[in-house]
Amino acid sequence: CPPPGAIGFQRRPQPGPRPESVLPEGVQPVEIRGPEGTLIAIETAEGWSPLVAGPLRMGLVVGQAYRLRVGGIAGREDLELFPSIRPLARLDVPPGMAWRFPVEVVIDEDDLRQAAAGGHVRRIVYLACESDRPDVTPNGWFDVRPGDDALDVARTLGEPMAEVVIGNRLPATDAAP
Repeated sequence: CPPPGAIGFQRRPQPGPRPESVLPEGVQPVEIRGPEGTLIAIETAEGWSPLVAGPLRMGLVVGQAYRLRVGGIAGREDLELFPSIRPLARLDVPPGMAWRFPVEVVIDEDDLRQAAAGGHVRRIVYLACESDRPDVTPNGWFDVRPGDDALDVARTLGEPMAEVVIGNRLPATDAAP
């Protein structure tokens, strides 16, 4: 009698989807959320996707920057902002579970208000080193000191997972000179 599992081990792979092959290597699921009523779109090769109420969940290539379009801003319904998002790393999750554990990016009202007033907002989403210690900040984020780099500060606290930059009130044009 063969040892347990020997028959399945020798069997040829069966056709059909496998959970671990659904997501290509180097793609990280990301979920983008904003305040109530916020509409979010992403720029694709064909142009802008339709504006949809958040959260917006998609698979993004790690290291690649993507442009977003944010509308429906409370008190500034006529205004649209064009932030960028860049996944910096991929979460290590069990096979087939990547979509259950996306990197969560929250754009809050303060970020939108500051960018609408002409400010520049840069957020780094990081995975804390010590998972047993809760986040000590009441709102889950904090400002770095002037002169400090947000990415460098995040590296001291854990693994940076995504970078969000808000401040572009108009999308950049790609017209050649």
